[in-house]
Amino acid sequence: MFANVERRSVAEKILCPICRSANRPDARFCQQCGNDVLLDGIYRITRVIKEGGMGVLYQAVDEDGEVYAVKEMHDRFTNAEDRQEGIEHFIDEAKLLRTLRGHPNIPRVYRSFIDEGRYYLSMEFIFGEDLEDILKRQKRFPEPQVLQWADRLCDVLEFMHAHGLIYRDMKPSNVMITQDGNIKVVDFGIAKLLQPGQRGTILGTPGYAPPEQYQGLTTPQSDVYALAATLHHLLTGRDPRDEPPFSFPPARQLRPDISVQTSQALERALQMEVGDRFPTVSAFRAALPIPTGEQRPTRLFDPQPRAEQSRRAQPVPAPRPQPTPPRQRPAPVRPHPAQARQPAAQPQTQPRRRRGGLGRAVRRLVATAAIATGLYFGALEYAPETVAAVQDYVTTTVQEYLGEQAQPAP
Repeated sequence: MFANVERRSVAEKILCPICRSANRPDARFCQQCGNDVLLDGIYRITRVIKEGGMGVLYQAVDEDGEVYAVKEMHDRFTNAEDRQEGIEHFIDEAKLLRTLRGHPNIPRVYRSFIDEGRYYLSMEFIFGEDLEDILKRQKRFPEPQVLQWADRLCDVLEFMHAHGLIYRDMKPSNVMITQDGNIKVVDFGIAKLLQPGQRGTILGTPGYAPPEQYQGLTTPQSDVYALAATLHHLLTGRDPRDEPPFSFPPARQLRPDISVQTSQALERALQMEVGDRFPTVSAFRAALPIPTGEQRPTRLFDPQPRAEQSRRAQPVPAPRPQPTPPRQRPAPVRPHPAQARQPAAQPQTQPRRRRGGLGRAVRRLVATAAIATGLYFGALEYAPETVAAVQDYVTTTVQEYLGEQAQPAP
């Protein structure tokens, strides 16, 4: 799924899906282990694109040289129950992608199949590069570019939410930038049906996932938080995985050239409490100064929750030209004594809640404990190296926090 890959390819070598040894491009069986190298009678693996704790992504070709992305589920489970749950997640991803078929920013899925007892999914190959890799070369991006991506990412999330689905894993590595500048959202392995109030498996990516997701609870506002965390990273270059949990300084504080409107929208979307965020992705989208071909008007949003306004402005018909009447001298108007000028009524504003330092400290401790609990019960869902790193980080954070509380007040 990277650049510089031809849309039709003549394989110079193919890899065995079992032992990954290189073989001649015309081989049918592996020259090392003897296994069949043709997946589902169609695909030949040409290289490994990426490998993680839950699966591996290959580049593959068919007999006509068409290029595909083939995803394999890792079968590294220690007991039958975990294995069955992993298989169900993998099958659910294939079903979900078929449900979302037709959206221009979601890859097409072609086949799901079992070969030699292994589970595979063949999909559209994305000719491009993910934002995680681009961030390694370019620390941050111009605001207009990020807002353009935000518009399309909001469209994907709105489309999913309209189908009763929550994505749950928005982050730079799951956003592909194609060779023609378009975007594709990938990896729907942990997306789930919206089931309000029901706790599910604890999944997500530390740094981008909101607090409630570590308790097994997700809503459309969880996607709002993760999207805002992603945009904050792209704009400021500040990687949330390297910082204290759920800490996002105002974007303008880190980068003064970012607009007030964008900074304020991100600040609200990244609130710890679900009810303090935008109620929908559409509301978040309307608060961002996104330039569109429709010249949709933008405005500074009200920091207090308010009813969602229409994202698209209705076209106003042009007024018909009227004949210009002859200029007349206006007659002087004398004020009537009974007509006293009344002062304009001042709008009543809702006072903002101020939370004391104690409340913030309690919520910070609870959030940190939630991460630790989530990692404990959800450890099998992460790659072992990720779990260990985050557990160490959470332990250090708790220790530092308790040390701060133990110090006498000045």
